[in-house]
Amino acid sequence: MKNSIYLEKESKRLCIGASRIQLKMIHLPDSIHELEQMIFSESIQTLYISTYQMKDRDLLEPQAMSDIRTQWNESFRTHIVLSNEADLDDFENGYCFFAELFHDPQKNRILILYQAH
Repeated sequence: MKNSIYLEKESKRLCIGASRIQLKMIHLPDSIHELEQMIFSESIQTLYISTYQMKDRDLLEPQAMSDIRTQWNESFRTHIVLSNEADLDDFENGYCFFAELFHDPQKNRILILYQAH
């Protein structure tokens, strides 16, 4: 995991190589529309998708915000869950993303999407 990017679950530290960045969880917006506005207005600076979850950490894959914006309508908008629960049968293609929003010490917003399928 030397070159991996991961989030330490308990401490909420983002680990990128040798760097350890303390994150603070912040409230998600109340609606997908508000989240969409944040993504398209560049209010969210970084987005990761969790590719693998372990007991103490989540492996993360960085996503280009331009790619997220391009694929927003077909791959993300109707698949993001802003609560802690979802029924996969309610989603086309049987997958969804649970979302968490953080900020780093410089107040940059970081969105992490955890894919469930």
